[in-house]
Amino acid sequence: MKAQARRVAANCQHYSGPVLVILAGDDSENLSNVWRYYQAVMPEAKVQKLSVPGVEEHSENYKDKAQLAIAAMRDAAFAEARAHGAEMCWSLDSDTLPPANALRCMIDMLRFDGGYYSISTCPYPNTAFLGGFGTRYNPIAEDFLPHERKLPDELKAELEANEKEGEEYVKSKKAPPEDVRIKWSETNKKIRECPPDGTIWEVIAKHGWRRRGWLDNAYPAIGKGSVVPSDWCGFGCTLMNKEALSLAYFDGYDGKGTEDLFICWHRWNPAGLRLNVITHAPCDHVIWMKKKGGDKEKYVLHHSYHEPDGEFRGHLRVRQSPWTPE
Repeated sequence: MKAQARRVAANCQHYSGPVLVILAGDDSENLSNVWRYYQAVMPEAKVQKLSVPGVEEHSENYKDKAQLAIAAMRDAAFAEARAHGAEMCWSLDSDTLPPANALRCMIDMLRFDGGYYSISTCPYPNTAFLGGFGTRYNPIAEDFLPHERKLPDELKAELEANEKEGEEYVKSKKAPPEDVRIKWSETNKKIRECPPDGTIWEVIAKHGWRRRGWLDNAYPAIGKGSVVPSDWCGFGCTLMNKEALSLAYFDGYDGKGTEDLFICWHRWNPAGLRLNVITHAPCDHVIWMKKKGGDKEKYVLHHSYHEPDGEFRGHLRVRQSPWTPE
């Protein structure tokens, strides 16, 4: 977060209005150190620290308990921003490092066409870059459907049997029991682990264009100089206007799915708010390998950049390097 503080300070050099920095987290000395560091690198800003009960408890990544803790932190921070009458609210995850032009680009896009967009994001890589298409029934669309993947014959037969079984439940107007739903879910998991039927270009050529879930496949080859509409976003580097901020509350969220998708599909989408992804200004992402089942002492920086030369110049790229916490 100290590295992030330096990035935020660099961004705010392009902004002339008053700045309130809200740090939401636990009651640890680590967060207090970050609070003091923000005061040092951003002396003109007001820096506030919120201690949110319950977030100090450790829980498995992406499970209900962890998601509810994240939602509680965001809820507290957004409520504080509303209390101060913020015209814009910039949400950052502690492991996201924005480029120096992120805030300027996001502000520009909130002004685009008289406020066409209410939410603007600078994407970061988390396996793939965040942003793309989906629906309220399927918040992030499948990048590759079963017929767009290379499935072994036995898995094809398993899928066909599941589909026939599902048709029978539909005809009988009965809900499938829990064990059947688990079986279907396990089949779907095995399908997602199968490779796609070629590159994204080959898949589109063979199976046709459609709205795909993640940015890399929703907008292949888009990068430097570009801004694209999106159905969903994360909160890792997201700027929202006052209307979007007024709707960013988590009443009714139960920890199922991520808290950012809850806001996208339960608050912003029903209100008709639009969001964009700025592929021109991608963020870096620091990943703690413990969260991926690896070494708890190891951190990796996923550095985002644009291909500098050749036929693919401007395309989004990622390279990895070791990261040492401060």
